[in-house]
Amino acid sequence: MHRNSNRDLSHCAQGHNSIYTSRITLLAQKGCTTLYKNSFAQNLEGIIGYLSWAMVCYLTLNDQPTDTFSGQILLFAIVAGLLLFIVGFYFATRPQVSPKNDIVIRLSAIFIQFIAIILIRVLSDSGVVVILSVALAALLPMYLNQLSALLGVLALILVDFWFNQWHWHLQDALIWTMLAAAFHLFAFRMTQRVIQEQEARDEIATLNRELIATQALLEESSKHSERMRISRDLHDGLGHHLTALILKLQYLTYTTEGDTKNDITEAYDLARELLQDVRSTVHQMREQSTVSFNDALDALIAQVPDIDIKLNLDEDIKITDVAVTEALFRSIQEAITNTLKHSKATEISISLSKVDQNLRLIIKDNGKAKHTIIEGNGLLGMQERVQNVQGQVQLDSTDGFSITINIPYKEEL
Repeated sequence: MHRNSNRDLSHCAQGHNSIYTSRITLLAQKGCTTLYKNSFAQNLEGIIGYLSWAMVCYLTLNDQPTDTFSGQILLFAIVAGLLLFIVGFYFATRPQVSPKNDIVIRLSAIFIQFIAIILIRVLSDSGVVVILSVALAALLPMYLNQLSALLGVLALILVDFWFNQWHWHLQDALIWTMLAAAFHLFAFRMTQRVIQEQEARDEIATLNRELIATQALLEESSKHSERMRISRDLHDGLGHHLTALILKLQYLTYTTEGDTKNDITEAYDLARELLQDVRSTVHQMREQSTVSFNDALDALIAQVPDIDIKLNLDEDIKITDVAVTEALFRSIQEAITNTLKHSKATEISISLSKVDQNLRLIIKDNGKAKHTIIEGNGLLGMQERVQNVQGQVQLDSTDGFSITINIPYKEEL
């Protein structure tokens, strides 16, 4: 069993190397279909957005007459629209605070910005307001899937055309709209490129962590197999030969006399002590032949973005079965991957304890999970690995998403 598990881990490490390049290539072909949480892209978008807003404020308010009461009222209304836009922009680009309501807050903030743009266009004749529209177009791919974001950009372009053609009655309304549309689409596409490149870097980092963790687990498995092999060889080879020698020397102590008997008795006692040392060494090697996946687990959770991972592992647990260790490790790996992709969580807790005669692994996040759990290939693979070691998997999405794994525990000494 130990040698087969060792080969499985070796094939897994080779598999990571072989799919490394192909998975990175496929990243550029994927659209952004979920909430994007990359801090670099959000910070870049925020800086550009605030600068654009400040420029629009200066150019728009600078042209507004304030010598009449109606002009002052109009100015205050425009200021209110500008403030409404920047408040919406802040809530759309701020760091994640509440994972359960985060997407609702951001989408609402985007809608508020859209309303603010229309309000400012109605109240002001300044064409620079289109800059805010372009900033909003650059924001959409971060929080909407590709189709929805593109439809949002088209809606902004149509709004711009309506104001140019029917509200301001520009002579070259179509030309001005096409020029603004080019800026909208350029901003939209550049944000997509930033997101895709950052996702590729994140995926590379994830693959690298998984590869390092797999290598650490493979190394630990190899050490375990080698210790077990040496202990078996000592017991089956040297131990049996020493036993035969002791029996032979014992026989000679009964059939010899004088100084020869004393020498044989001394050799007999030394052989018995040597056999006892061999047995003690074999016992210690078997007792210490547990498979620790702490190094592999540390490598797996190192530098995981945007998530705080809390570990609570019972240090008294000694796992001597490589297959059990691999099943636990792969389950943790799959749970972290699913959390990063789907749950929008900010925290994961991982605990391993002994309950009755079982090892109990509980992995829980604080994300927003669907009440109906759809078991994909990852969860199905997890259940198959656990079932192969006579374990059970329980899934729960009541409060966040949790995975509870129970595996029969037998401590071998």
